Amino acid sequence: MRLVLGALAVLLAACASPAAAPTTTTTPAPTTSPPTTTTTVWSTTTVGTTTTTAPPYPYDFTVHPASPAITTGDWDSAYTAVPFITRSAEEFLLFDSGAPGRGPELGLATSPDGVEFTKHPDNPLMEGTGLGVGWLMAVERETDWALWYVEGFSPPYRDLLRATAPSPSGPWTDEGEVMKAPDRDWDVFFVPTGVTDVDGTLWMPYAAYDQIDRIPSVALMTSTDGGETWVPRDAPIHTATPGSWDEKGVVPANIIETPRGLELFYLGFNQPPKVGYQADTIPMGVLVSTDGGETWSPDNDGLPILDTGEKGWPGVTLAWIDGEYHIYLGDDLGSEGIKH
Repeated sequence: MRLVLGALAVLLAACASPAAAPTTTTTPAPTTSPPTTTTTVWSTTTVGTTTTTAPPYPYDFTVHPASPAITTGDWDSAYTAVPFITRSAEEFLLFDSGAPGRGPELGLATSPDGVEFTKHPDNPLMEGTGLGVGWLMAVERETDWALWYVEGFSPPYRDLLRATAPSPSGPWTDEGEVMKAPDRDWDVFFVPTGVTDVDGTLWMPYAAYDQIDRIPSVALMTSTDGGETWVPRDAPIHTATPGSWDEKGVVPANIIETPRGLELFYLGFNQPPKVGYQADTIPMGVLVSTDGGETWSPDNDGLPILDTGEKGWPGVTLAWIDGEYHIYLGDDLGSEGIKH
C-alpha cells in the first residue's frame, strides 16, 4: 500500500438549487431523416445486481485555471496530501501532509484569496508522532493555534493527537495523544476529517467504523471549551445506502457555513474505502443543516452532486469564499500535489 493521498482543488460556482432538471441533448437531423428527437441524459451506476439511475450533477463545478494550488517540490517531493483549509484574520491557510519518501510531515501554504498559494519557507513545520502526520485539521483559539491529527495513513484509527503553536507557522509543540475514538458499538474506530468554529463551538466530523475494514458512516462531535473535551452525537448523521453509489461507506470533509446554513460534503464509496486502492472515480454528496446542526438532510435526494475523478481515497477540505464553493481534494494519490 502506498502511503500517499492526493489533493485536487476545485473552484466551485455557487449552488443554485438542490436538484437540476434532466439535461436534454438535441441533434439536428439531416433533411432526409425523420424529425429530431430529444434524449434525456442520465448517469447510471451498477453495484452488484442493483442499478441506480441518477439525474445529472446539479451543481456547476469548474476546475480553476490557477490549478494546481500546491505542487510537490523539495521537502514534499514524493507527495503532498490530505489538505485542510482554514482562515485567519489576514489570509487563507492550507495545511497539508507531505514527504520526500519518509513519513509524512506537516506543511503549510498561505493565500490572500484561496486561489494562489505560497508554500511556507520553513516547511516542514512538524514531524509528528510515530508514523507522522496523517489526516489533520487546525483552528485558531483564543490564545494559540491547535492542530489535531492522526498517525500516518492507515485508517481507521483509535487515537487522535494534538499539537499547539502561537501562530500557524509554529513553532508547533506536539502533545501526543489527547483523545480516543468514542468507542461505542458503531464508532469503535474513526477518521476525524475537519474542525470548524461555529459561534464559539468547535465541530469535528469523522468517519465512524464499528470494526476495521467495515462500512463507515458520517458522525459529529462538538466542543465548547476550545477542543479540550469533545461530546459525540448519539448516532451517525448519515449512513451508507445499501445497493446505491455509496453502499460501501460515506466519509465526510469539514463543515462550512453558507447562506443555506451548515453544509457537510462527503465522499461515497462503492468498494471498501482504503488508501491507495484504484477506483474509476469517487463521487461526492452533500448534507445540509438549516437548524444550526441539529438535523442534517442529503441534498439532491441523496444522489452525488460531483464526480471528483479521483482514483484513490483523498483527503477533502472545503471553503466558502465570496459566494463560491472551493473544494480541495485528492488527485493521483498526491503525487501531483494539491490541484485546483
